[in-house]
Amino acid sequence: MPDFENTPGMYRKPGTGGPAFPTERRSKRHKLTYELQKYLHVLGPTPKQCLETLADLGLSDPEIARYYRIPRAVVTDLRRIWRIGA
Repeated sequence: MPDFENTPGMYRKPGTGGPAFPTERRSKRHKLTYELQKYLHVLGPTPKQCLETLADLGLSDPEIARYYRIPRAVVTDLRRIWRIGA
């Protein structure tokens, strides 16, 4: 019979009402509107870091929007929400 007291947390039977994996983190994407979320895939797997990099390079919102072919308002809103270049 296995010793459940010394096994890692993911092999233990979870208690009632708790998450199966205590280290699991929720994505912050749920705070973005649907309009913003539908353009995130265009920016790649790490959209925030992508915008931070382009802003550090000195690109403006219209230039970033034109490069990715997304509305300028989306770039402006994402930079405002993520506090990029503020």
